[in-house]
Amino acid sequence: MNNSYDLKHRILNFKGRLVHLYFLASLSNDVLISRLVEGIENREGKDLENCINMGDVEIVSTNQIQKIQRAVLGGNSALFDGEITYLMDTKNFPNRAIQEPETEKSVRGAKDGFNESILNNTGLIRRRMRSPELCFHLTTMGTQNPIDIAVAYLEDKVDRHVLQQLLTRISQVQTQEFIMTDRAIEEVLLNQGYNPFPLVRYSERPDIVATHIQHGYIAIICDTSSSIVMLPTTLFEILEHVEEHRQTPLIGTFIRFIRMTAVFLSIYLVPIFALSSSFLQWDYSFFIQILIMELSIELLRIATVHTPQSLSNAMGLIAAILLGEFAIQLGFFSEDILMFCAIGTVGGFATPNYELSLTNKYIKIMMIISVMLLNIYGFILFNLIFWISLARIKTFGVSYLYPLYPFHGKELLRFFIRQPKKD
Repeated sequence: MNNSYDLKHRILNFKGRLVHLYFLASLSNDVLISRLVEGIENREGKDLENCINMGDVEIVSTNQIQKIQRAVLGGNSALFDGEITYLMDTKNFPNRAIQEPETEKSVRGAKDGFNESILNNTGLIRRRMRSPELCFHLTTMGTQNPIDIAVAYLEDKVDRHVLQQLLTRISQVQTQEFIMTDRAIEEVLLNQGYNPFPLVRYSERPDIVATHIQHGYIAIICDTSSSIVMLPTTLFEILEHVEEHRQTPLIGTFIRFIRMTAVFLSIYLVPIFALSSSFLQWDYSFFIQILIMELSIELLRIATVHTPQSLSNAMGLIAAILLGEFAIQLGFFSEDILMFCAIGTVGGFATPNYELSLTNKYIKIMMIISVMLLNIYGFILFNLIFWISLARIKTFGVSYLYPLYPFHGKELLRFFIRQPKKD
């Protein structure tokens, strides 16, 4: 250990011998530490272990230096008594209050959401799933900077083969750190490489995660992250939104239809418009205008995300000037380009998954470039490669395009038409 200001060292006298207490003030519970010190100094027990036993605190004895260091750095207290060291669970991590997630809001239903505490997140799931089969398998990932994760599943419904694959993969990971937690875990566990599509589903809503587990799938809760990783998943599951299940079946189906249409338009509207406007003609200036417009919209989106809320109105005004009537009058863009790009962008905002919306934007730009270079042949070739690549993706043996490929008509119909709940 080093000389950090929050590392505290107390020397206590217990029946004539000195014991040393180490803990991090920034991660420890002050009340538990005070009770611990009081119990030792007042000799409230026959031996030291009885004195530090406060009933509601887990106590482990060890002499492994590495285990002691990790315990103290994780918020536990270490009490050195000669050759024996006692580790006590006195953690008290700083975390924010439970509130509704900004990216998964719904008109009806629960308004609570996960925060950065693994214990709080576990409790939010437990509150909705009072099943004795619900299991949370706690483990760590990372060699130099380990992070706590909990694998949640139902023992009577989970696919044992998928679960064993996941746990084996977790135990084999040798990455040094997981400061980016959920994002890094996805890349390591699924060997994502340069595949732009999200291979897992993220959610900050306990009801969505509980439903996912109830269907026999697995959720990974990462300490210090409010996003829960759900796997295995498919493209169609990623496209679902909680609001569709908070309305009547007919209205939910209507909302889903509108949303699916918006996702399709966010990818194909601008490339099809570009192809129809320049069929078998190589007008590069026309395509350059479209690419500049798409990249400008993306630049404004990025700038808006990083703009303080107090300046967001000013950013909106700038966007209206740059990409509005002013740009048309100067001849930078035509009315058609502006309108179709705007509709495609709105479709991207309607995509229920943020990672997927960014991927769709990337796919759309690549498709526009293919049409610019090879016209109709580029459009056909790109889509052929695109859909074959999607069909080849599997997460823990589950096809990314299921139930479209392999085709399962009943499940596909159930996705497009929201079924009523039956007794």
